[in-house]
Amino acid sequence: MIVDKLGRRFRNLRVSLTAACNYACTYCVPDGKRLLKARNELPATDLLNAVVLLQQATGINKVRITGGEPLVAPRFDDFLLGVMDLELSDVSLTTNGQLLLKKKDVIAESGLKRINISLDTLNPLRFKQIARGGDLETVLSGIDSMLDLGLRIKINMVPLRTQNLSEILPMLDFCLERGIELRFIELMRMGHLLHSSSFSTDFVSMETLLEVIGEQYEFTRTNAPYDSTAVRFHIPDKGVFGVIANESEPFCRSCTRLRLSSDGYLYGCLSSINKHYIGDLLTSPPHLVLPGLQDILAKALGDKKLAFQGEVTVMKLIGG
Repeated sequence: MIVDKLGRRFRNLRVSLTAACNYACTYCVPDGKRLLKARNELPATDLLNAVVLLQQATGINKVRITGGEPLVAPRFDDFLLGVMDLELSDVSLTTNGQLLLKKKDVIAESGLKRINISLDTLNPLRFKQIARGGDLETVLSGIDSMLDLGLRIKINMVPLRTQNLSEILPMLDFCLERGIELRFIELMRMGHLLHSSSFSTDFVSMETLLEVIGEQYEFTRTNAPYDSTAVRFHIPDKGVFGVIANESEPFCRSCTRLRLSSDGYLYGCLSSINKHYIGDLLTSPPHLVLPGLQDILAKALGDKKLAFQGEVTVMKLIGG
C-alpha cells in the first residue's frame, strides 16, 4: 500500500472516458469552442483493464465515470456495463445530463445507483449563455428519467457572481422538492481562470452562499466522511445540501482521489501539471505490470499538494 506522510492514499478513481464535451461552459473554456476528444483515447477494454490493475495496486474501491462529457464517448456503454461487473463498493457517473434520455436503457441495464448531474440554472436563456450548448428542457427530462429509475441524484451547480447568483435559492428549492442533494461548487482556478481577472469577478465563496441560503432556510452543518470533497448542511424537514469549497475550505489534506485520463495518463493532483502515462503497462508482461504501476503511483501520490493552488490544466480533460 502506498501512503504519504499525511496518511493519504488512493481510494477513489475518476475515469475520463473522453476529453470531448457537447458543452462549452464559460467557466471551463474561454472561447466558446467545444473540447474535442484526445488524440489517442483508449478503448473501453483498456480502460477497464486499467481500473482492475489500479484496484490491485492500491485497493481503490470507488470509481466515478467522467469526461469531458462521458455520454458522448462511443465507449460509454461497454465501459459502464464492464465496470459494474467489477468488485467495487461504489460506481457513480458525472454528466451534464444532455444525453440521459438516450442512455436511459443502458443505465437501467447496468444497475447504476448513483449519478451527479451538472446544472447551473433553471432559466433557459441563462442556460444557453453559461453552457453554450444543449437545452435545459432535455436536461430536466433526463433528471426525471433518472428519478424514475430510482437513482440517487446529486446536482452540481457552479455559482457565478455575474451569471447565476440569483439562481441559488431557486436551484435549492428545485432539488429539495425532489429529494435531490444540491452541491454548490466554488469556482476553481483551473485552465484559463488561473491567471484571469474573471476568477475574482465571478467567484462566490461558501460564506456568501450560506448567507444567501440563510435568508430563507435554517440549517446546521453535519458530519462528512474523512475524504469527502463537500461540506454538508442539513435543513430540518427539507433535506441536505453541500458546498465543495475548493477555496474557502480546501480538502487537500484528506484527498484520496486519482484521475485516469481517456488517453492513459494518471493525475494525482489537480494543482499539479504532472501526468504519468500507464498505457504501455496495459500490454506489458504480467510480472512487470504491478511493480511498474506502483512506481508510477508513488510519483502521482507525491504530486499531491497541501492546499489547492489551481493549475493551467483544463479540469474537464482529466475527469472533473
